This record gives sequence, C-alpha cells and structure tokens, in this order.
Amino acid sequence: MKKFYFSLTFVVLVFVTGCGQAVYIEDQQFVLTEAIDFDENNKFVVYTSSPVFNKEAGKFFKITSSKASTMRKSKDKINSKTSGNLAYGKSQNVLIGKKLLQQKNALPYIDVLFRDPRNEINANVIVIDGSVKDVMYTNMNDKGRIASVIKDLVTSTYKDRSTVQTSLQQFHLQMKDKGMTPFLTEMKTDKQELTITGTVLVHKDGTYAVSLDHQESSLLLLLQRDTKSPIPLTIHFPPEMFHTNEKMSYVSFNIVKAKPKIMGKFEDEHLTIDIDIKVQIDLTERLFTLDLEEKKKQLEQAIEKELKKQCEALIKKAQKYEVDPFQFGVHVRAYHYKNWKKVEDNWVKTLSEATVNVSPKVIIKSIGVLE
Repeated sequence: MKKFYFSLTFVVLVFVTGCGQAVYIEDQQFVLTEAIDFDENNKFVVYTSSPVFNKEAGKFFKITSSKASTMRKSKDKINSKTSGNLAYGKSQNVLIGKKLLQQKNALPYIDVLFRDPRNEINANVIVIDGSVKDVMYTNMNDKGRIASVIKDLVTSTYKDRSTVQTSLQQFHLQMKDKGMTPFLTEMKTDKQELTITGTVLVHKDGTYAVSLDHQESSLLLLLQRDTKSPIPLTIHFPPEMFHTNEKMSYVSFNIVKAKPKIMGKFEDEHLTIDIDIKVQIDLTERLFTLDLEEKKKQLEQAIEKELKKQCEALIKKAQKYEVDPFQFGVHVRAYHYKNWKKVEDNWVKTLSEATVNVSPKVIIKSIGVLE
C-alpha cells in the first residue's frame, strides 16, 4: 500500500502542470526604495528605485520620479514610465525630505503604504537633510544598488549606536501612541557620499522638531533603555581637572551594561521624573596621562558628572521642542494611570514643564589590554 501511494504521488508531481502563467523576473520592477519630497516649487514629488535585471542594461538600478497630488496617484504615473509590472512588497527604505517634514505631517502622504497589504511595513523610514533628489541620484558606480546601500548604512550605524532605526510600522505606532513622539534616522549627501548624520525628532503633529547629532543619538538610546549593544561615547573634561590641556582632555568609552530605572511622581499636578542609571563601561581611549590605580574613582566620578550633564541637556532640548522620544509617557501611563488620564491629551506639554533628574552611577570594568 505504501508503494502505491508513493507511486501515485510521484505521478502527480511529474505530470501535473503549474497553475497560471510563469512570472519572469525580467518583467518585474521591484520597488526597493520609495521617497517623497517637495521640489523647489513646493510641488509634491515621489521617487522610486528598482533593480534592473536585464543583462543588456547599462545600469543595475533605475530611478523614476513623478509629480502628483498623492502617492497613490504617483504610482500610476510611475507605472506608465516602466517596462515591467511594479511590485512594492520588497521595499527596504522610505525616504522623507526634511523640507516636506518641516511643513507637513508626512503620515497622510504615506498612508497608502499602510493601507495596501502588498506594501512592506518593515522598511526603514529615513529623513533626508537636503534634497531627496540628490540622494536618489547619488553616484553609486562603486557602491552597488542604492536601496541596499541605504539599508546597510542605516543598519550598521544603528548597530554602532550612532542613530536610531525606525520601521514604517514603528513610525505609525509612534505617531498614534500618546505616550511617545517619533524618532527617525537622518541622512544627507556629502560629496556624493551618503552619510548618516544622527536622529530627527518629530512633533506629535508629524512635523519636524529638531535634529540630534551622533553623541546625542547615543544618549537617546541609553535613555530609551535600548542597551542590547555597547553604546560609544566621548567626553571632554575641563583641562584643569586632570592637569592637561584643552586638546588632550578627552576620554572615550563604551557603555557595555546599563540599567536605567525610571521613577515618576505627581505633586500638585507637577510631574517629577527621577532616572537612576547603573552604568558599566570599558575605556577605549584616553588622551591624557592618569594613574588609574590611584585615580580610578576620580575618573568614574568625573564621567558621572559629565554623563548627567549631557543626559539632562538632551532631555531639556526635548522639553523645549515638546517631544518625548524617551517614551516617558509610556512609563507614566503604566504606573500612574489616574494622573495619566488627566494629561494624556496634552502629554508633551506636561513633560515640557516637568522636572527631570538623571543620576548615573559609573563603574569602569575594563581599561584595555595594555596600560
């Protein structure tokens, strides 16, 4: 009986033909990067990047652009300019021009990406400091397909803890959740090179708030408790602290372990947030001479003081622009729900008036191989 079923299965696999017509990869236009921006005349423009599989083609990717009132309408125009069927299910990046973000909420413009089930919601969302057109037409002859270059650049920079990494799905959640505001990777072109410059913070209405550099982005990840990978920081001390000069008073280190503990309390409707952080670090660079056997505690305390100063400065910047990329609102909602219900519709205003204290405790675990 087993032999009979085996033979029957073999016959079916051999003689049953496939359903439908064959789909050839040469006839498909896989859209791997989509980008939106305002041009010099403030007209909405959409760009797409697709790989080219035709061996006779001179380039291995194609950039197409279209001006339209909506992104969905632009797809029809772009489709009329391509030789194959457009396929959006493999998208890796969504680029948003800072010019657009400074004027408008970007979410309605990319609404089609969430509503159409054929789209990929795990694509990275990236803000372009400058013209999206310049990024899309960057010379890629010695780099590869632009979609892969951008994706790899964002992933590697996030792993290095110098920026955030936000997918379309996460961006949508950040916009809709009252306990946080969005944070996106920022990129620009520099002499035909794509460069990750840091992080963009976005208002709750979806418009641009402020940019963070690499150091501030690293501190943001620390305060977000995104500490699964080492966080690199460089600190400059007052020269007199360790008897050196201005140019040599630097220390670099990796935060290898950190446990931020957030505690909030309301007193007469005023919010106070205390953040205690136990930080273990490995020294990676020191430009001045120091006897660590005698001065280790002094160095730890100096780093604590500067870390506190920089974290609180970053929080004050966020308060100034009324944003909450730290997701403090999520904590308040979880542990102070009654008070949260009073302020949830105006949370960023409440946070901007709050008192936030950061108290790091630094322990140097390693000073390197040789001393």
